[in-house]
Amino acid sequence: TLVFTSCTTKDTRFATIKGQYVGNIKGKEIHLSKVKHGAKSKVAVTTVGADGNFAFTYAVDKPGLYVLNVVWQENQRTVSKDHNLKRFYLENGVELDLKVKDGNYQLINTGSDENKLLSQWNNRIDTVFTYTHGFMYCMTDYSDFFPLLPKYVSQAETFKSGINSGNASFDELMKLMVETDINDGCLTLLYTPRRKHPKREDYPEYYNSILVQGAPKSERLLELPNGNSYIGLYTMYSLASLPEKPTWENQLGVLINKIPNDLLKGYYALDNVKRFKSYDERYLAFKSMVDPYLKNDYLKEAFKDYEITIRKFEAGASAFDFSGQDINGKEHKLSDYKGNLVYVDVWATWCGPCKGEIPALKALEKKMHELPVTFISISLDKPKDRQKWLNFVKSENLKGVQLIADKAFDSDVAKAYTIHAIPRFMLFDKKGNIITTDAPRPSGEETEAWLRKKL
Repeated sequence: TLVFTSCTTKDTRFATIKGQYVGNIKGKEIHLSKVKHGAKSKVAVTTVGADGNFAFTYAVDKPGLYVLNVVWQENQRTVSKDHNLKRFYLENGVELDLKVKDGNYQLINTGSDENKLLSQWNNRIDTVFTYTHGFMYCMTDYSDFFPLLPKYVSQAETFKSGINSGNASFDELMKLMVETDINDGCLTLLYTPRRKHPKREDYPEYYNSILVQGAPKSERLLELPNGNSYIGLYTMYSLASLPEKPTWENQLGVLINKIPNDLLKGYYALDNVKRFKSYDERYLAFKSMVDPYLKNDYLKEAFKDYEITIRKFEAGASAFDFSGQDINGKEHKLSDYKGNLVYVDVWATWCGPCKGEIPALKALEKKMHELPVTFISISLDKPKDRQKWLNFVKSENLKGVQLIADKAFDSDVAKAYTIHAIPRFMLFDKKGNIITTDAPRPSGEETEAWLRKKL
C-alpha cells in the first residue's frame, strides 16, 4: 500500500516533465525556459539518456508558459526544426509525459486541461511554421504558403472559439497566442530568406487585416515566448506599409507612436537601442523620448547596462549619471551637482585603504568648503550591510555627500567605470563631463593644488 501511494500521489511542490526523445541522441540536450519579458529565459538543462529518456522536476514560482527546446550541445543552438512550439503551461502539481522529436512532440499523458489545449494548438501551428519559420530546412516561398493561408486562418478562428480550459486567465492568454502565432507566421515569411519574395500586390487579404487589427496592445504579449519579437515584426511591416517612409532619424519615433500601450513601447525601445553605437546627441534624444515608457526596473536596468557599453570615459566625455541613496534613503544623482566640480570617492566600510584616506578627505573638504566643489562618497557596501554603513557615517561624522550604491560591485557606478578595486577617486567638471576616472587620492601631497587648478 505504501508503494502504491507513493507512485500515485501527485507532488504539488513541483511541476514534472518526463519524456522520451526520438531521434539521433548524439550531441543533444533538452533545455527548459520560462517566459519572461516576452521571450525565453533558460532555467534548466538536461542531457538525453542512452535510451532517449529525459526528465525535469521544477519548482514553479508563478504559473505561466514554459518552452522545451532540443539543442545541439556543441554550439548551444536549437535544432533547425525547433520552432519554439514545445510550449507548456506549468504550475506546481502539473505532470507531463511527452514524446519529443527535433520538430514537434506528442503529449502522451497529463491531467492538465491547459496543456491538452496547448498541445493541440502547438502541433497545429507547427504545420504553418514549417512554411513560415522553416526556411533553414524547408525550401518554400510565398507561392506555396499564400494559397493555404485562408484555410489556416479559418482553422485558427475555429480553434480560438473553442478554447475553454476552465482557467479564465489561461484561456485569455491562449486566444492571444493563437492570434499572435498566425500573424507571426505571416510576417516571418516576408522577412526571412526565400527563393523569391512577393510584391505587395501578391499579398492575400489577410495581410491587410493585420494592419486593421493594429499594433500590439495587450501587455499579456509579454507572457508569450514570441510576444516581444512580434512587436518588432509588426512595426517592421507597418513601416513598409506607410505611403511615405520617415527619415532614419524620425523612424523610431513614428513607429513607437504606432504602439498604443506605453509598456510595450518601452520594450520596443529596448529592442532598438542597439541602433545607437555612440553616446551622442542622437542617443540622448532617443533616450529622452523613450524615458516615459521605461515602466519597470527591467527596462530601466537594461537601458543602463547598454548605455554603459557605448560610453567612452576619456577626458571631456559626458559622465555616466550614476546614483545612490543618502542616509535618509533619498536618491542623489551625479547630475544633481552640475555647476560644481565633483570629486567622487568610491569606497566601502570593509576596505582598510579606503578608511585610511578618510582623515585626508575630511581635511581636503574643510579647506575647500567655500569653493564650488562637491565631495561625494559612494559606498559599495552590500545592501545587507546598509546599517553598518549608516552607523559608520554617523560615528565618523563624515561630511560631503554620503551615498550608498544599490548593488555593491554590481551597481551602475561600478560597472560604468569598470571599478574592480577600491578606493577609487574620480573628478567631473562643472558641466558634468569627465576630467579623470582615476584622480589622485586625498592623501596625495599635490591633490589640493591639483583640484584648485581644475577649478
